[in-house]
Amino acid sequence: MRSSLVRYGVAALAAAAMVLTAATGATAAPPTDKPAKGPPAPAADPADDLTANWTREQALRIQRDATNTKPEIPPTFPVMTDELWIWDTWPLTDLDMNPVSYKGWHVIFSLTAPRDIFFGDRHWVARIGYFYSRDGQDWTYGGDLHPEITPLGGREWAGSAVLTNGNQLQSFYTASGEPGSFGQDDDPVQRLAQSAGRIKADKNGVSFSGFTEHEVIAEADGEMYQTLEQSEAGPIIYAFRDPFVFRDPADGQVYALFEGNNGGVAGSHTCDPAEIGDVPADHVVPEDARYYTGNIGLMELTSTGQDYSEWDLLPPVLSAECVNQQTERPHLVIHDGQYYLWTISHEFTFAPGVTGPDGLYGFVGDSLRSDYQALNGSGLVLGNPEDAPLQNYSDYVMPNLLVESFIDTVPDGQGGVVYGGTLAPTLQIDLDGASSALVAELDYGYIPATRNVAGKPIR
Repeated sequence: MRSSLVRYGVAALAAAAMVLTAATGATAAPPTDKPAKGPPAPAADPADDLTANWTREQALRIQRDATNTKPEIPPTFPVMTDELWIWDTWPLTDLDMNPVSYKGWHVIFSLTAPRDIFFGDRHWVARIGYFYSRDGQDWTYGGDLHPEITPLGGREWAGSAVLTNGNQLQSFYTASGEPGSFGQDDDPVQRLAQSAGRIKADKNGVSFSGFTEHEVIAEADGEMYQTLEQSEAGPIIYAFRDPFVFRDPADGQVYALFEGNNGGVAGSHTCDPAEIGDVPADHVVPEDARYYTGNIGLMELTSTGQDYSEWDLLPPVLSAECVNQQTERPHLVIHDGQYYLWTISHEFTFAPGVTGPDGLYGFVGDSLRSDYQALNGSGLVLGNPEDAPLQNYSDYVMPNLLVESFIDTVPDGQGGVVYGGTLAPTLQIDLDGASSALVAELDYGYIPATRNVAGKPIR
């Protein structure tokens, strides 16, 4: 990596405090239903049908360099727990997207599976587990968030967890598979789901109660978002998953981003000039590119009070048609008055004729619904090194521009691999308009809250 990439241990993080917001020991006001102050009113209404494009022109510019390549992870990395595989992870947040600690306890949520099964089989038995920590790095496993496997599906995939009113927690997640399909790898149906519970904390740790009622809050409609049946003619699994819930400061409304595919039968799409862009004269768009229809979807909360069960689907905010099939775990950071839209994707999900590494991709716009532009001209923000293409994945950018992820598959230096299933070193990026750069590598699993709620930390 370039010489300006700094590596910090926890003991040295005080020197990097300028990149963090309020110290987690500080006490802030409890969550409120009043919208936070933010940028001016949006240029386009979130309900408009303006959908930005991640184009082939932009994807052709993807290239690894020192500003966007992740540091290599050694095969001797530490493991959080010997009992579980851990992958997609997200912090406890408020509606304004801030990671929060509760009574001084940092809290994160992860997809988990027993560590005694094969790493590649973990997706089919995934449960949402939670962890808590005093320092945002040394994590204690608390158990499953939901007391029983969701009655809405066979397993739980990624989502978000939002503290909305005192100690009330809204859990948003992907209900994957039909009920009773736990452990089955041939049932890819996906729905967005929600359940409510409460968080508790004392000097010994964190626990949750509730989550006894679960509701499907959105399903693919076949018009804006492709259904499972429509996708079956295509080469790669469809998506309708990964809800990220937040409040837009521009209008005070609550929305959710999610991963989807453009509606219609797979293969019925065409690659039009807006999706192709200004490509070199000799660039040929392969016919099969039409099967790749990833998008970042949007929906708006329509129920009121503490009811988070009623939502309206809105048109996608970003389309990757003819570029990529998967725009996983979309999320948002508002920085210097601009909206930074993040997603993760794989090398194997790029459409024929374009490619990029497994990693984090980003776009910037002036409002939630806007003509998003690819960061760095290509969209690539952080990619795996060429010698370790599956090293880590599922990057999540926080408002302090720290990026957490999990370790996937690391070369062992002898021709084999070591499976991770644990949190990777946290990275720090800088943003300057439509440009980003990697500037620091912090310790493994460092996911600090930026404000504390519910009074002074309990000791």
